[in-house]
Amino acid sequence: MFSFFNSFSTSLKVALLVWPFVALVLTFPLLVVQYMHLRRLVFGRIIMVYLVMLYALALLAFTLYPMPDNPVQFCSYHNIVPQIEWLESIMEFRYEGLRAVLQVVMNVVFFMPLGVFIRMMYKSRWYLVIFLGLAISLTIETAQLTGGFGIYPCSYRLFDVDDLLLNTCGGLIGYWLGFLMPNLSNVERGSAITTQPGLVRRLVAFMIDIFSSLAIITIIGISLYFLSPQLAKDLSYESLIILTILNILIQLILPLICKGRTIGGMLTGISLDDIKRTQLHRLTFYLARLVYIGLFFYADKLFAQSAVAVLVSLVLIILTIITWKKYKNLPYKLIDIFWKNHEKSII
Repeated sequence: MFSFFNSFSTSLKVALLVWPFVALVLTFPLLVVQYMHLRRLVFGRIIMVYLVMLYALALLAFTLYPMPDNPVQFCSYHNIVPQIEWLESIMEFRYEGLRAVLQVVMNVVFFMPLGVFIRMMYKSRWYLVIFLGLAISLTIETAQLTGGFGIYPCSYRLFDVDDLLLNTCGGLIGYWLGFLMPNLSNVERGSAITTQPGLVRRLVAFMIDIFSSLAIITIIGISLYFLSPQLAKDLSYESLIILTILNILIQLILPLICKGRTIGGMLTGISLDDIKRTQLHRLTFYLARLVYIGLFFYADKLFAQSAVAVLVSLVLIILTIITWKKYKNLPYKLIDIFWKNHEKSII
């Protein structure tokens, strides 16, 4: 028995280590979609989305992973025959006792969170839970039968037709248990566009902007690699130039021509035009914002000496803390104060 589990040890350790972090990364795009839909983030739904990702990854891990580390050896010594007789596995308790009972119970329990999530997050009918539970269970069982749809050279988990019934029942039980949980489906939609967002909303929009530029430069790098691997070996200088151009487009050009909205602002309903500004004032404001972002995130690339980069970052952090404590805003907003006091002399 232990020798069987030893074949999964390396994969299992890796999976357990990265599981919560992968779930956290996958939660972010789901929160963005939720924010686009509701124009706000509710703490309960944030936690629930993360739990959904944890559950989804755990479900995949328990049903499909870990794969045996030595496929040739495993496939040579194992020939797993699918179980296609209805109720055959369920009735095994007559011969295998507690082990068979636990297997039946766990197949039900594994899908109970699915029903709970659907009941808490959405206004769905019970028959939708049956459909989703059956569809997800069938997908998993098919993956087990085909070695993860061909990823593994043979079937390494048992396809059991009774699991379809047990999993679906588990989802339905979870749906009815959802009566006991808080209702997170009735969330009031936030304002379409705001110029005074909360801190979380600001961070979501800003992270979207950062990820957008990094995603674009990653796509460019991958494309160059496939076109010419030799050319893509050392592009650190070119990458910095491309990243600078992307940030100018996203943080300066876009808000100037799109009423104060960056990519993140468009997705989260935030406009940076929180006060009425002249065109010159707007240009100065967005230039100051661009410089602030550039120095804050790319100081290590802009300055050859690391000590200078650290000093610049430290000054920016202190300035950010001071301006946020005094004005509840970031340092580049000081441009507005300066402009208000010197507008006549500037014009």
